[in-house]
Amino acid sequence: MPHHFDIYEGFRKNLEHLGFKIVLLYTSGGDFRYDHPLQKVSNFIHKLFGDRNYKNKLKAEFDDKHLLKSLSQINEIADYTLVIRPDYFSSKVLQALKAKTKHFIGYQWDGLNRYPKVMETIPLFERFYVFDSNDYTQYHSTFQNIHSIQNFYFDFCLTDQNVTNKTKDQKVFFIGSFIENRISSIVNLTASFQKMGLKTDINILYFNETIPEKYRGSGITFIRDSLTYLEVLDKIRNTDIIVDFANSIHNGLSFRIFESIGFSKKIITTNAAVKNYDFYDPNNILIWDSTMKISELQKFLSEPYHELDAGIKLKYSFTSWLQAVLQMKNSFV
Repeated sequence: MPHHFDIYEGFRKNLEHLGFKIVLLYTSGGDFRYDHPLQKVSNFIHKLFGDRNYKNKLKAEFDDKHLLKSLSQINEIADYTLVIRPDYFSSKVLQALKAKTKHFIGYQWDGLNRYPKVMETIPLFERFYVFDSNDYTQYHSTFQNIHSIQNFYFDFCLTDQNVTNKTKDQKVFFIGSFIENRISSIVNLTASFQKMGLKTDINILYFNETIPEKYRGSGITFIRDSLTYLEVLDKIRNTDIIVDFANSIHNGLSFRIFESIGFSKKIITTNAAVKNYDFYDPNNILIWDSTMKISELQKFLSEPYHELDAGIKLKYSFTSWLQAVLQMKNSFV
């Protein structure tokens, strides 16, 4: 799976929590190193002449080398291999993985059309899951092994003590990458929170040095280094309201929506598709747009959280998600 924000640690902890013996392989991310000084010089020359993809090519070669080495040291045949974001892996690596497992399963937690390279990998899998229902509708006749499934919340870290933490003053939390088509919404909603006197923890990961200055005084914290995924879960555990801004490039629900279920937190989202799910409760989930009055926000936040039916809550846990994806007959719970 990809290295993104160390989210693999969530998978590791939850799989071990469920009693699985696991071998975890992930892309290098920030661990990439040039094999020798000449590669660094070569990359500089390529950039000088406008080839900014050369380093990505080196990273892919680095990943192949280290993943194939790790695979060569595995002598057992795995019962299941779950590949997250198969577009990150070469055909050579995917074929090597497939040769060492009984059941080869893929999951694309981003849109297929956003990363079309993934289309080449789909036929390799016994089952291939997508989180965007539009992708399933568009491609299930082309690929007979495609199935639709939503994201989930990790349930290894949930206890009565850490789900219901409440802060003295209502606190709002958001973290996400800078995306041009949603920044105005983030700025507007943050301004509303400030007018209401709420404690805000609104964080945006940026890559363009002009961004923080452009939005100075907005109440948003611009960060260069993101939190790890487990650090984000700690933030969510200790907040009252989660904020979720949809990415218009795909149609599925983000992890924030499901984390709000797991941690029993209210959430404000711009994703109207949430209305189509059985866990939707307007007392717990506010679908926001820029025309909404502050009085509507205040009303939503003044009402207590409505606890979900235990069966519905369990349905969206990682435990239930994994059981569905692996098609295991015996329940973990």
